[in-house]
Parts: sequence; C-alpha cells; structure tokens
Amino acid sequence: MSKADSQAAGGKAANLGELTQAGFNVPAGCCVTSKSLAYHIEKNGMQGKIDTIAASFDYDAFEAMEKKTAEIRSLIEDSEIPANLLEEIQQTIESLTENGKHFVAVRSSVAVKDSPISSFPGMMDTYHYLKGMDEIILNVKKCWASLWTTRAVFNRFHKKIDHNLGLIAPVIQKMVSPNTAGVLFTANPITSSRDQLVIEANWGLGESVVSGKSMNDFYQLDKKTLDIQQAVIAKKTVMVSFNDEAGCGRKECAVDECDMQAPTLNEDQVHRLGEIGLKIESVFDYPQDIEWAFQENELFILQSRNIRNLKEEATA
Repeated sequence: MSKADSQAAGGKAANLGELTQAGFNVPAGCCVTSKSLAYHIEKNGMQGKIDTIAASFDYDAFEAMEKKTAEIRSLIEDSEIPANLLEEIQQTIESLTENGKHFVAVRSSVAVKDSPISSFPGMMDTYHYLKGMDEIILNVKKCWASLWTTRAVFNRFHKKIDHNLGLIAPVIQKMVSPNTAGVLFTANPITSSRDQLVIEANWGLGESVVSGKSMNDFYQLDKKTLDIQQAVIAKKTVMVSFNDEAGCGRKECAVDECDMQAPTLNEDQVHRLGEIGLKIESVFDYPQDIEWAFQENELFILQSRNIRNLKEEATA
C-alpha cells in the first residue's frame, strides 16, 4: 500500500503504507478498504434510506441534525456485515491478533471520491485496546458510521462536498501501549517557519495531545542542528491510558503527582524524534504533522500527514 492507494485506503492508511515500505517502525496492521462500506450498504439496502435522511438535513437546526445523523449511524452499526465480507475481515483480524492474543486499535482513514482530499483531522473516531472478534467487528462498523457524525456532516457541508463522496477505510493495527506520546511538526505550525521542529508530548496515549484536553510538554528544535531551542515542561494533570478496570478500551485519568511536572521525554528521545521527522518529511516532500509514541524506549510512528494551513512565505 502506498500514497497511490488513497482512494481505496484513505489518506491515513495510504501514508502508513508508504512509511512501512520506507522502513519506519509502524505498528502492524491492515486496512478494510473504502469499497467495503459501499458493499455493506448495498447488500443491506440502506442507500435509499441514507439518501432520504440526508436530503432532509436542516443545517440550521443542530438538535434535529444530531438525531438524523444518529439514525444513519444506527443503520450502519445495527445491520449485519455480508457473510463473505465478514469472513474476509475476520480472517485478517485473526492473523493480525494471532487469534486474539493482542489488543488492536481501529482507526479511521478517509478520503473524498475523485478528489485529492485525503484527511479530515479530528472528524472521525478511533477506538483503542479492543480484543475479541465481536468487539473488533462492532468497532469497524462504528468507524464506518463515524462518516456520519454531526461534526463530519457539517464539515462536508461547509466544504461543499457531496455526502455520498465521503470515503472511509478502517485501519486495524496492533495496539501500542505508550509511556509517552504526542505530535511532531516538521515546520512550526504557528509561525510557519520551515527552520524549526515542534514537539508536544504527554504521558500515555497521544489522544490527550491531539484532542487538546491536556497541558503538554513543548519542545522547539532548530531544524538544521536539532539543537533544542526551547523546552517547556507543563504541569500535566490528565492523560489517556488503558482502562484496566474494564479490561479493554481507554480511559481518561489523573497523572500521578510525581509525574505531573516531570519531563515526558529525555534529550535523546527529543533528538530521535527530530531525526525521524526530517526523514519522514523527505518521504512526502512537504512539512509533516506526525503522531508518534514511545513504548518503553521503542519509537512507533502512528500517522503522518501534511501540515494544514501552512503559509507559503514562512517567517523565522
């Protein structure tokens, strides 16, 4: 799988395939291609119902929109996946999990049909620490259905994208259980400076960083030398981690007091991130927004996409 497969696999999966081929440490996984949802809808006779509900959207009535989008999600989630497709997905999951030994994450990979658009950051849902065939299959359907969350529908409406052109391809990956995780920008996303790298990090899963729910450690690096120009260690009070009480899934929890003001990364890890960021940028030939995670001291790359809204005329 590579960048050329973004229509079938969505931008996230296509980019992960490109990174895997280039030798980066990406968690093992598979992709349920965008054609699978279309097949699921066709075999369950849902398209007409979806079109009827979508045609009745009143974008000025938020509560009504919430109900109507929930109706579409229910149609997708409550219907049975066609037997031949289900068997194919199950066989892939069994191979990936080694018959249930490993937790997985189900992540959304999206695109727009016949369009270069291959990312809607923050619009779709991700499901962590899943185990058991029924649970994973249910979350594949939830991932499909997240194409019809209210925020995703409004996003397409404001971008003047036909709802039926939205594509989604769930990515099923072995779960990484990180000590620390976050984002790495290979250009400064605030100033648009191409001369700087920016890292934000927190304990646990990177979801707390991406969602903006936490205060994060901040590192700014000189792009040429990888010298740390600025390091701000935040008081981190909230993190996202494995839900050990439920035995599956994720939970928001308080950071241990001894870790609240401790740095999430050591100097070596900061430099390793800087080095790998430069290599990933060279793969895509454009400044990247990268999600990463350290499990113990092993660095995993979870996602990479072009930085959005980067000014062409950068300032130092």
